[in-house]
Amino acid sequence: MKQIVLKPIFLAACLTLTFATTVAHAEIYKWVDANGKVHYSEKRDEAGRAKVEEVKVTSGEGRPSAAPSWQEQEADFRKRQIEKLAKQAKEPAVKPKEPSPFPPGNQPETNESRCALAKGILSGKVIHGSNIKTDANDKAIAERDVSTYCR
Repeated sequence: MKQIVLKPIFLAACLTLTFATTVAHAEIYKWVDANGKVHYSEKRDEAGRAKVEEVKVTSGEGRPSAAPSWQEQEADFRKRQIEKLAKQAKEPAVKPKEPSPFPPGNQPETNESRCALAKGILSGKVIHGSNIKTDANDKAIAERDVSTYCR
């Protein structure tokens, strides 16, 4: 009984492999029409009178578009890492930030902290958290706060 079951499966596998190899070796033709448009086809006679060129299609290791091996990928990764480290070494060190005019933690604001914040806004050292430029309204409020809290 096992032989009867295995024969159809073996036959189906052989037919599949045969079909796959014939598809892998299909011929592709390339030609340019009268308008200068490039065409590709599996049938040579679709080109008509245009000059036909056969496109070489290979499969497996010989394919130029094959994915790089893991060794090549690893070498590329290491090269990118070295370039990244070299770029970081050339960049200047980040300047330390100026002390924040905001009171630390959950401490209440004082007249001194409000004054420092207003002066920071007017000098351009303090900006919104989302890097939005300060506008005339921000500056007007800061000027009012300077006159109110800075003594």
